Amino acid sequence: MEDDIIDRLRVLGMSLYEAKVYVGLLQHGPQNGNELSKSAGLPSSKVYSTLEKLALLGIVHRVRRDSVTRYVCIAPDELIKRFRTQFSEPLDYLERALPGLGTFVPSTEVLTVAGLDAIFENSRSIINSAQKEIFVSVWAQDLDDLRDALVQAAARGVSVFAMLYGEEASLEVGSWLHHGYSDIVGDRLKGRMLTVATDHEEALIAHIPHRGEATGVRTRNPVLTLVAQEYLHHDLVLRRAQISIGFDQWDAWWQADPDLRALFLGDALSATDGAEQKSDRPKRKKKET
Repeated sequence: MEDDIIDRLRVLGMSLYEAKVYVGLLQHGPQNGNELSKSAGLPSSKVYSTLEKLALLGIVHRVRRDSVTRYVCIAPDELIKRFRTQFSEPLDYLERALPGLGTFVPSTEVLTVAGLDAIFENSRSIINSAQKEIFVSVWAQDLDDLRDALVQAAARGVSVFAMLYGEEASLEVGSWLHHGYSDIVGDRLKGRMLTVATDHEEALIAHIPHRGEATGVRTRNPVLTLVAQEYLHHDLVLRRAQISIGFDQWDAWWQADPDLRALFLGDALSATDGAEQKSDRPKRKKKET
């Protein structure tokens, strides 16, 4: 928890040393420089200069007793109030002033997104901006990172259509289905994907490999957004067809056709006559939603 607190204080503008000094004083009470150096785990050469800076900011105060100078920090609620005041006024002003500078036209370029955190943050941003409908294809281990945003979107009247990969995934809102061939798709992709498309206006497509960095693209390009939304639409329609036809008949159909098998499994058939078949059957949920 202590590291998380320090990280948040740094996000709000404190340096690493300033954050550690404040937390050290908060945890251990009034201290002189040498004591604080030990409790905060900081070099003594840095403690006094950091204390002086915090004293100038009014976050730390000097207390002199018996010819010894010690330092105390302000209470957490006072510090939080200062941060709220510090950031609220500039944000309020920018909210009023920025729109007057000109008309913002969202970029139609394809933006590269790298890393899982960035992918989830951009996905949530797209979902939060949706006004009418959201199409999403997500794997079980990634659903919790989008769940709150999807629930909030549904609460404001946005239609949610979701394809969920994985045996344990579930979503409380919208229209959603479990994909019945997640193992096969995972093998074909050598990982998993996350795809979000909203209102025919914006889309994110990401690949999360078993090994290596997750990467994706975010775009408002109308053609690419259409392609992403159509892919999600057809994936959901095909799943409905599987449920309606029956899984045994569906499996028999695609496994009996060499071309379909090659497309489905992502592997070129090795037998010259096309007769070699894979015997592995996909795992399915006992009950479809």
